[in-house]
Amino acid sequence: MDNLSTWEEYFSSSMKMNPISKRDSKDRQILMRIFHHKHMIETIERFEWKNLPASLPSDIIERVLYFRFKGGLFYDKTLERFYFLPFALKGTIDSYGRYNSIMPVLFTGQWKSGGNGKFLEDLAFMQGKEFFPIYDMPEEEKLTDPGEEEVEETELVIPDDKAVILTDSTLEISQDFTPMGYLIRPIIEQLVDILVLVNIDLITSAKVFYVVAKDADQKEAIEKEFADLDNRILNGKRVVVVTSATDLKELTGSNAKDTARYFQSYQSIDNLRKDVIGADNGGTFMKQEHTTEMETETNSNSGSFVLNNALRMRKDFCKIANKIFGLNIEVDIKGAGENDSIVPKGAQSEERDGDDQ
Repeated sequence: MDNLSTWEEYFSSSMKMNPISKRDSKDRQILMRIFHHKHMIETIERFEWKNLPASLPSDIIERVLYFRFKGGLFYDKTLERFYFLPFALKGTIDSYGRYNSIMPVLFTGQWKSGGNGKFLEDLAFMQGKEFFPIYDMPEEEKLTDPGEEEVEETELVIPDDKAVILTDSTLEISQDFTPMGYLIRPIIEQLVDILVLVNIDLITSAKVFYVVAKDADQKEAIEKEFADLDNRILNGKRVVVVTSATDLKELTGSNAKDTARYFQSYQSIDNLRKDVIGADNGGTFMKQEHTTEMETETNSNSGSFVLNNALRMRKDFCKIANKIFGLNIEVDIKGAGENDSIVPKGAQSEERDGDDQ
């Protein structure tokens, strides 16, 4: 198994190493994947979507936003299915820099679709077709005068040349923005670095003993004996019999551990990671040994502007999509209103009130 520490390998070959060919250890790569996956789950689970079309689960929407930052809602009248896909400019932009027309691009895979146990063949309508985004809420139709004859309501025709765009957050000047799946990499690198330092600190601060052996054969026998001892201890064996007297001497040195400081830094950086997506945390860099309840409440960001901005983008998308495509999509922060921080009346108070009555 590769060691988490790559320092020895780095220093021994830094002068002759090609920077392009440098790779992290296997353990470090796995740690990076763990943190990336954890951050992705925490990001896409912030919102709860309701009343989505059967062919469009919420995971698809949030995954596209996480890895591509933006996506468009399209409808195919031939297959009678909705699609939410990344897109590219096809044509011109308006005075705000918004796309006047777009074309879908692949998220992953091919221009094929599976669903309802069936495999749908090549989606020709998605290849090179032009869609026109709707950015503004359509105006309500004017009410007819009482004297006029009532016009029979016609069945809503779902347009297959229109699209509704959803971005993960408010755009900057450009229509393109870096997705969260890429933005979070430097912070995750910091978290992995701290775990590597913790591992090194624990190893270097551990007690080390040495035994003087007469020759190579005795050295091999002693090493085998102590390896067996370690194995017995880890397996819960209390009685150990050794065949030779060994004089253990401890290697002295500085063994002051910085583990607590490393984990404090880890918590601060992890809170910064949560702050980036608007998730609740106990404050980014306000760390103390003792924190009062008021300080914790002040430092936390349960009402984050970041989260509110992401929610507003999704709610505006729902309003326009519902009007254009005749849907009833809703979205809200997951668990909103379920966990109140202040309970107005405790169980004991309710019992006393019942006794008084």
